[in-house]
Amino acid sequence: MGDDRSRTPNGTSNGHSDPIKRFPSPPKQDPHPAVQSFYLPTGLFGRILAIPSQILFALMGLVGMAHYARQIVRVRPRKAGAVVLNKTTEGADGADGAMNVDEWIVKNTPSLNGTYKPAWWLPNGHLQTFFIISGDFSKTDKVDYVRTTLRVPDGGTLAVDITPPNHEELPADAPTVLVCHGLTGNASESYVRNVLAWVIKPKSEGGLGGRGVVSNFRGCGGQPVTSTQFYSAAASVDVNTISHYVRHRFPQSAVHGIGFSLGAGALARYLGESGEDSQLSSGCMIGCPWDMPALSHSLEDGWFSSRVYSSALGVNLMKMFFRNYDANPALFEDPKNSRVHDVMHEFRRLRDMGSKIRLYMVDEFLTSRVGGPSAPWPFNGFQEYYNYASSHKVIHNIKVPSLGINAFDDPVVHGEALPVEQVQNSSHVHLAVTGSGGHLGWFDSPSPYGPQSKSRWVRTPIAEFLSAAARDLPPRPPVAVVQEEDGWEYVDAPPAPTQLDADPARIGWRVLMVDGHMTSWEEREREQGKEGGKESFQGL
Repeated sequence: MGDDRSRTPNGTSNGHSDPIKRFPSPPKQDPHPAVQSFYLPTGLFGRILAIPSQILFALMGLVGMAHYARQIVRVRPRKAGAVVLNKTTEGADGADGAMNVDEWIVKNTPSLNGTYKPAWWLPNGHLQTFFIISGDFSKTDKVDYVRTTLRVPDGGTLAVDITPPNHEELPADAPTVLVCHGLTGNASESYVRNVLAWVIKPKSEGGLGGRGVVSNFRGCGGQPVTSTQFYSAAASVDVNTISHYVRHRFPQSAVHGIGFSLGAGALARYLGESGEDSQLSSGCMIGCPWDMPALSHSLEDGWFSSRVYSSALGVNLMKMFFRNYDANPALFEDPKNSRVHDVMHEFRRLRDMGSKIRLYMVDEFLTSRVGGPSAPWPFNGFQEYYNYASSHKVIHNIKVPSLGINAFDDPVVHGEALPVEQVQNSSHVHLAVTGSGGHLGWFDSPSPYGPQSKSRWVRTPIAEFLSAAARDLPPRPPVAVVQEEDGWEYVDAPPAPTQLDADPARIGWRVLMVDGHMTSWEEREREQGKEGGKESFQGL
């Protein structure tokens, strides 16, 4: 590769003595003037006191002195749009079955009118977040799935996990909840199962009586990567495809989306990019990283957050990449098809850095190059990717009722950069901010022992919102598809950008497996892989 291989996309030399200093620091972000936090000190003196003050706060919580309840803040649109309700909805305001979106959300989420009080033994955001990692959730919210896999036109494979396994026995109009998990997660994550255990519970037992569909991002959930496109918070193209597939497969069912962390960002991007053409009847974004540059600054600027959260996220991404690379190295080394073949030496260098790795370093070489479709990807480094990926830029174009929930002491998502003004200027988005809860935590159990210790307060407002959405919001228009050669199905519509700034393309899929049963196309591809003396799906 000559001299080009000795330099990063930003022009820095590979021979620097300190690998961390080779990367440009994320730009500093100014917090929203109306939002300040005890948990997120910005001055030098505040940073010096941050760690001991948090330790003291945790110790006070352990003796029952710091787990106080705080009022939940609602950020509401100044001029909310109208929402058309089912004609059969009881108590609908107005003879035409329409009412204000903001009023509808406030009316149907009474738990957000009060306070949230964290568990006394998890009084701050760090402890709430650590418990997600350290707690044993294996016996909590057990959910069984059946898998459907789809080949998509770029050669990638999407794994869709559906619950309950006998979902075909549900009424045709039973509600469907589409879930987008967090970074390097999958359908088995505790926060995913926490919601879906309620979704699939019969109405007679206090559940939604519906089906859950988990969209596993590429390379996650045990599904091998079959193209050099991975996923990211900005890659809404796969959410777009799966939303169309689910609406086509369950035409009488209204589909409601919920995303967690990175998945919330991807869901928000899809809702904002699709606008009134969304296949989802509603959206719920939990712990959403609305502002990616601010998130990066929050993670990298703090001594503790950079060495704990940023490092862990970066290491997990590298593990996921090399797990897929080791299974099929030719896919990534092919100079004709791979967007990363010329920086594989950088990936190996990052892997060798161990705990010194940071999330933005991985995004510099991996996510900015292969985190989405070939247009608008690749980006010129992580900063350009972060600027594109921020979902707060498309909030104004979300046109289905949507609820966001964030915790102000979230150590991963920047609490000082929540999209206050963007939500106020939107028509269909409502944001609730709790004082505490950490990143995807919100644990509120009075006891650290037993199954009840895994109780999450946040499921209450989620259940309230989804119950109202399933009751009041009709399905979106049906998705018509056309059958083409070799088992391909395409949405019956002209080619169009599958996400912001993408090239026009058709939305389509080829079903390889349905609810755990291989189709003839899956068997044929596996046989072709054996005959070619290579791994199945190689080079597609």
